[in-house]
Order: sequence, then C-alpha cells, then structure tokens
Amino acid sequence: MDRKTKNVPFSILKVNDLDLGIDEILSSDSLFIADESWRFNDVNATYWVKLDFIDELDTLGTQESWRLRTLNYSKASMYYQKDGHIEHRTFGHFNKIEKNKSLVHLQGVSFKKQYLIDQRYLYLKVEVVEPYSRAPRFEYLSEKANRFYTDYYTDNDLNKVIMDHVYLGACLIFFLTFLIIFSYTKKAEFLCYALYIFFSAFFLVRFFFPEYQSFIGSLFGYWSVVVSQILINFFYVLFAMYYLNTKKTYPKLHMAMQAIVVLLLLLILLYTYSFYSGEYTISNVTLDLQRLLMTLFGIFSMSYLLFKAKDRLAIFIVTGSFIYMTGALLYMFTVRKYYMIIGSTLEIIIFSLALAYKIKQEYEAKLILQQEVSMKETNTLRAQMNPHFIFNSLNSIQHLILKDDKLSALKYLSKFGKIVRNVLESSHEVLVTLTEEIELLRSYLELESLRFDNSFEYTIHIDEELDTDQVEIPLMLIQPLVENAIIHGLAGKKEGNRTLSLRFEKKDDFCVIEIEDNGIGRHATGITKTHGKSRGMQITEKRLNMLHMPNGKKNTMEIIDKYDSESHPSGTKIIIRIVSNP
Repeated sequence: MDRKTKNVPFSILKVNDLDLGIDEILSSDSLFIADESWRFNDVNATYWVKLDFIDELDTLGTQESWRLRTLNYSKASMYYQKDGHIEHRTFGHFNKIEKNKSLVHLQGVSFKKQYLIDQRYLYLKVEVVEPYSRAPRFEYLSEKANRFYTDYYTDNDLNKVIMDHVYLGACLIFFLTFLIIFSYTKKAEFLCYALYIFFSAFFLVRFFFPEYQSFIGSLFGYWSVVVSQILINFFYVLFAMYYLNTKKTYPKLHMAMQAIVVLLLLLILLYTYSFYSGEYTISNVTLDLQRLLMTLFGIFSMSYLLFKAKDRLAIFIVTGSFIYMTGALLYMFTVRKYYMIIGSTLEIIIFSLALAYKIKQEYEAKLILQQEVSMKETNTLRAQMNPHFIFNSLNSIQHLILKDDKLSALKYLSKFGKIVRNVLESSHEVLVTLTEEIELLRSYLELESLRFDNSFEYTIHIDEELDTDQVEIPLMLIQPLVENAIIHGLAGKKEGNRTLSLRFEKKDDFCVIEIEDNGIGRHATGITKTHGKSRGMQITEKRLNMLHMPNGKKNTMEIIDKYDSESHPSGTKIIIRIVSNP
C-alpha cells in the first residue's frame, strides 16, 4: 500500500495581530523564518506558514489534484491563487468542511498546481487554543494516494482502532453494570464510578468515531471534551469518598477531598469562562493547575491511606489510583494516550474487584446483623414460652397441694426444679443438641404424668441412625407441642387409654420429629375454629422459620388431624422436619 508523502519546505512568521490579512503578509515576505525548532505554543498569536513548492513543480504537474496533510490544528486556513485572486479555504479543527472517512487519519485539504501563489507558494494561517508540543509537519501526496489514508487501514491503524474500540466496549459494559447496580442499591459510589468511566471513555476515544469528530468540531464539543478531563477527577474523588466512607473512617482526608471537589468545580467554571471569552492562556493555565493539583493530591492521599489504612478497601484505592496516575502522567509527558488507556483499564478492573469486595463485606455484615437480630428474636420467643411452662407447672404443684398429696407435690417440685435449673443453665444458648432437648422432654413428661396421676402413657423412640448429639435445635422447641397434646388432647378424653408417642428419625437430609396422641383432636378443643393453631404452635413454627439453613432448604411443621373408621376425631399428629447439620 503506497502511502508515501513528500515533505514541503516551510518557513513561519509569528504575528500578534490576529486581524492581519494576507495582503500584509505577502508584503512581509522577508520576515518569514525557516526554523524547524518552531512550536505553535502561543495561544495569543497567529502563525503564518509559507510552503515552498519550487522543487516540486515537476511532480505537481503529473496529477490534476493533490492533498496537503498537516497536524490537526485548532483553526487553519489555506490561502491560494485562483483566477488572479487570492482565496482561502478553512480546514482546521473548528472549520471542517469535508467529511472524514478514516477513524485514524485526517482528511487534509486539497489543492492544485495552478493554485500556487507566484507559481511557487501556498500560505497557511494557523491559530491554536492550546499549545502544540509537536513540531509542525507539512506533507503532500496525490488525491489517489490519499485514499490509502482515508479509505483503508494498515495493521498499525487497525491496532489503534481495535484498542480504542475494545476499551470503549469494556467501558460501556462496566458503565451499564454499575448504573444498574446503582438503580437497585441507591449507593452513591456506584453512580460516581459509572460517571467516572463514562467521562474516561468520552475523553480518551473521542477522535475515533465520525460522530465524535463532527461533534467536537464545534466550540461546545471541544469544550466538553476538555472539561471531561476535570470531570474524570471530580467523579473519581467523589467515588473514593463514598467508597471509603471517609466522613466516618478518615475525617481529615474527607475534609481534603471536599476541598478538592469544590476546587474542581471552580476550575470548571473558570475554564468555561476563559475559553468562551477567547482567553486561551487562562484556560490552559487552568488545565495545568488542575493537573498539578490532582497529582499532588493523589500523592498525598495515597501516602495517607498507606499509613492510615483501616481495611483492604483503602489498599484497593491506593493500588488503582497509583496505576491510573502513572498512566495519566505518561500520557501528559509523552502525548501518547494509550498509556492512559492501559492505566485506566487496569484501574477499572481493580476498582470493579474493589466494589465487588465491598458488596461482599456489606453482605457479610448484614448477615451477621440478621443473625444477631434472629438470636435476640429467638430469645424473646423462648422467653414467651418459659413463663407459660413455669405457670402451668406451678399450677400443677398447687393442685397436688390442694389435694393434700404432699408426696407427689414434693416429687413434682423436685423434678420441676431440675427442669428449671437445666433451662436456666442453657438460657444463654440459642441452640441445644437434640440429646439435651430429649432429656428435658423426659423430665417434663415425668412431671405431667405425675400431675395427671399416670393417666396417660408415653413413649420416646429414637432412630439408631440418628446421631442426636450432632443435631441442634432451639431450646424447648418441642415442649409446647407436647404440652398441647397432653392438656388439649389427652386430658379431655373420657374413655379408653391415652397414649402419647414421640419419634425421632433420620430421613435423607432431615431429622424428622413426630408428636402423636390419641386424644380428642383439635376440632373438639376448638383450636381450628379460632386461629387454626395454638399460641405454642405459632411460636414453634416461627422459631423453625428463623433458623438459617444451608443450600436454601427449609424446616417445616405439618399438623395432621386423625380420624377413626367412623370419621370421628382420634387424635393429632405433628411432623417436624429439621434440616440436619451438614
């Protein structure tokens, strides 16, 4: 692919009179200086460039039309001769007429051999709104050869385009991701980081899309791109403030960050005023001040966090900030934006991990808080049952005393004291082993059997495959259900034997507990006609639901009303399924 261009010798005249016309320039021809050390770094001056084609006349005669290629200057015009008159054509950054096809290379400006003034020269008028550190360069090639710049891409061009597009695509994904997370969480750090990514992409890939090129070809478009540099730092600082919760964890750093945020806003206002007023010296000083301010603040804040870090969140910030600042400084000194793209990409990856880590931290903290609340609520529910049990037991002792059955009363009181002692000793425990729970049930059943003159029989069956020392349940979970079976089911039965059976079995991943009686059933007691479940059953079911179970499995309680062959109530069966410990 032939992309060979020919350099054109040039000389430059710098003038401070912006209104100086081409006629005055032509009359000052001797003042032009041929010096390759020239830099267009004075935003208050106008640079006139004289291109000398004296040695290129034979080459220019071989083609009808040619293309002049230069750097992308802010405002540029080419002065040429046509039909005996001096005319000009604008082609600078803010004066784009021809639509550019290439995403990498500029279109340039066309000219013909007969356009040469004095059959030798072309004159360019160049104005800049920001200093150019690169040496001026002026080349030409045929219109046909220029198509290899505007219509085709070399491997080097593709590498540039691909890198920018990959970066933009990654930024788009992360931007939308954090925006969606913000919409759900309403946490400001996600919004600030999403906007930081947006302005980073907007600033770094602005020249590689035709829509961007047409947009930034206006004063507003150029202003918005430049201001995005400041907005990058603005949202970055806000993100760090919310991410680290500096107001609480680093109050001194928080005050400094607040001051930086205010200063950045003031710099945006100052730059906007000076830029639209044509005071380009002030606008460029504003940008330099912003770069210096953020560099010094970055060094200070990273050093502060390294020495004062209270958790890993600060390490994420320091690491990401260091990589980003390194890329930004390399870009500033080398004018190669790919350093900043690489730094920004690595920084985005690090901060994405940082935000994920913070989400994990907050989730774990929330889980611990929920567990603490659950423990307190469990203790509250258990406290609601213990007085109920104690009150019934004392009533039973009082009943025996009134019957003048002192021996039974003493036995009952002794067993009652043993149970109360066990309960009080376990009062600080939320969970107990099934072995401990069964022992409490044995003591309780002995008490109730004694209270009702051994008027009912009870059995406790424990499956051999069930390791009761490995299963944990809330203390006195089963007792209210056993109490209901005795008082509401068996005590009201007038005829026949009265039986109560407790079975503890291992089925798959569950410990299955069955409480079955042959009493009068729930319909006879009126429970189903009121709230469907007794107070004890409601509390027991709630305590089951509050237990945190692995793999999303749930504890359940099922109540079965039993009937005989003639459809008469014949008792109640309660089945509790508790997920065994993994």
